[in-house]
Amino acid sequence: MFNQSSREIVSTVHTHGLPPVHEPKPWYKSRRLIVFSVTFMICALLALSYVFIRPAVYLSYATLLTVAKTAIDLPSGDADIQHVAIQKQILLGSELLAETSVRLKSGIRSGVSIDMSSGDIRQMLDVRAVAETNLVEMVAEGPDPEILPVLINTWIDVYLDARAREVSRLMGDTTQILHTELRNLSAKISAKRTELEQFRRNNDISSIEREENDALARLKGLNESLNTASKEEVKAKARLDAINTAIVRGQAVVPQEDTRTLSLLESRAQALREELNDLNRRYTQEFLNLSPTLRVIPEQLALLEDEIKRMRQQGQTVVRSDAEQEYAAAQQAAREIRRQLDAHKEKASEFSSRFAEHEALRNDLEGLESLHRETQERLFQIEARYSGKYPQVDIIERAFFPGSPVGPNYSRDALIAVAGSILFGLFCVWLSEFLTRKEQPEPTANFPGIPPYVQDFLPTAHSSALSPVNTLPHQNPVLDSPLRRELPVEQIGALFSNAGNRERLLIALLLSGPSLEEIAAINKDDIDTVNGKLLIHGISPRTIPLNPPLQSLLTNPACQLVNPSGKSLSVEDLGALLACAVSDAGFSDADAITADTLRQTYIIYLVKQGIRLAELEIIIGYLPPTELSAYSIYTPSGQKRAFKDINLLYPGLLDI
Repeated sequence: MFNQSSREIVSTVHTHGLPPVHEPKPWYKSRRLIVFSVTFMICALLALSYVFIRPAVYLSYATLLTVAKTAIDLPSGDADIQHVAIQKQILLGSELLAETSVRLKSGIRSGVSIDMSSGDIRQMLDVRAVAETNLVEMVAEGPDPEILPVLINTWIDVYLDARAREVSRLMGDTTQILHTELRNLSAKISAKRTELEQFRRNNDISSIEREENDALARLKGLNESLNTASKEEVKAKARLDAINTAIVRGQAVVPQEDTRTLSLLESRAQALREELNDLNRRYTQEFLNLSPTLRVIPEQLALLEDEIKRMRQQGQTVVRSDAEQEYAAAQQAAREIRRQLDAHKEKASEFSSRFAEHEALRNDLEGLESLHRETQERLFQIEARYSGKYPQVDIIERAFFPGSPVGPNYSRDALIAVAGSILFGLFCVWLSEFLTRKEQPEPTANFPGIPPYVQDFLPTAHSSALSPVNTLPHQNPVLDSPLRRELPVEQIGALFSNAGNRERLLIALLLSGPSLEEIAAINKDDIDTVNGKLLIHGISPRTIPLNPPLQSLLTNPACQLVNPSGKSLSVEDLGALLACAVSDAGFSDADAITADTLRQTYIIYLVKQGIRLAELEIIIGYLPPTELSAYSIYTPSGQKRAFKDINLLYPGLLDI
């Protein structure tokens, strides 16, 4: 019956004068497939032809060390990068390549003549430096593997022969120059020695040591004598001053030889005084005058004191006279030495000038002798080190016959060609559609006697055929989406006022952006009441700010969305919890108040403030484009506002 109704509808369309609806072409006859197939085949054929017609490329190389080997007991030198770069330029020079071409044509190495120009050889050859070493690789690439090792080895022979000739020429020129330099230096050294010897005789220079010559030795002696005489003069003056001071103080000053005699006299006088004092205490003066032996004691004491006084006066005169004579002699000696020193200084100064000239001549002679020795050493090194041992090149590895090609990579290039052909075919399909696309409105047909909903019961095969006649194409997805429901603020306030603690927290969360699934996944670690932030997990991870009512509910232990065992409530439990709150509020349309309607109400509240739809995801999370566009009908006219300028607190929560 269903197919019969379809045929009746189609016949009705024809009977009312509308053009017949044609069946669509099979997919394998579509224009897109034809364009893609033709362009792909042509592009793939051309690309694969280019890939596989390229000849195989072979590679052969030889390795050279471009410095001389060091001795077995010496360390190797550092890599000379500049020398390696110079050798690379020499190896690829036109002269070497031309000589290599000549030798290949002569067939000296292989026995077979190879006709190659220097330009052909240059395209096949390359020189590659091995990093951080003095090694170079002489590389040849070409389609013929048999001529590659012959080409490289001939190239090496030409290079070695050219360097041998060059160094032989340079070594001969260098040795000749060094021999000439040695002869000239020998003549200059002989002349300088003669001049130096004559200068020594004329200026009485007997020693190369400055202080050992007579003039400077005498000057040194006079200086030492003057120092000694000055010391003696100071000592004599100090002795004279000490004697005068002692005389002034009344001290006994006598010659050294009279010191003992004076000491004995003073001791005898002291003994007589003591004896006389003792007698005066024991006897009277009259008794002493009557005794012949005691009477003479004072007389003896007076004689001793006179003698002591005489010796002191005479000793002072002698000692002072000797000290004055000694001081005068020291002064005279110092004056004489100074006179001689002053007279000899001019002669010593003149000798110093002559000795300085002597030193300059001797330094010149030593410089010539040092240069002569260095030149002799250079000549010896050149003759001993390089003679018969050139070249400074060591062949580490000769060129070899390549067993397999190094390129091209046919498999990789073929895959690239096929992939490129596919992309080119797709581009041609797009270009064809772009150039041939026609945009015009389709006509609308009204079928008399046929309700509009009959189209929905047509079979799938005929639906596409009748669709252009049935309706206009949908131009705006917003028109296809159902309208979102917005709950009144008063209704939400009443719901919140009659809800319990846990129900209030659930409603506050739904009016802050999270979905029911995201609320079920919230744990204690996601809540940051100090900074006022809430971390949301799921397919749209984000961090939303906590408004004051929500922050107060989250800190209340009675508002936790957990069961008695401490486990978070599931999505089904949260939905049932919200249904209980709606039932307790006594609303007649309780079935219309769900978690989705509360969340949609909050989204509409944000959109009505003029928030940019692209920034809704910061609070609400990901929304499909079709659902996001459905909220555009609530957007106010004028310039949109950024997320930071929007009030995120829903008005129904202000009185909490």
